[in-house]
Amino acid sequence: MLEFFFGLIGEAFLFFFVPKSKFDKNVVKLQQEKWFSNLEKDYRYNYIIWNSRKVKRYIAKSSNITMLLNDDQEQKKFTELIKQEHIKFAIKGKGV
Repeated sequence: MLEFFFGLIGEAFLFFFVPKSKFDKNVVKLQQEKWFSNLEKDYRYNYIIWNSRKVKRYIAKSSNITMLLNDDQEQKKFTELIKQEHIKFAIKGKGV
């Protein structure tokens, strides 16, 4: 019975006090930007944002987020990266 109690406390601690990943935190920051919000609303690009390793690694870096928040050119490059990753995914899905 005591083990169950401590296990329950441990699970509650993990649920409430484990910080979000850098990726998750950075996505929250980007969601405040209209251009990113529009990308994420499109189901094709939403899937890529949340599932492409290449995109997730890019978003996880704080220096990239700083550039995305401050540089229109970087936003365009990132948008192109998302679109290119979608094309790769779409072609791969067709068995090519």
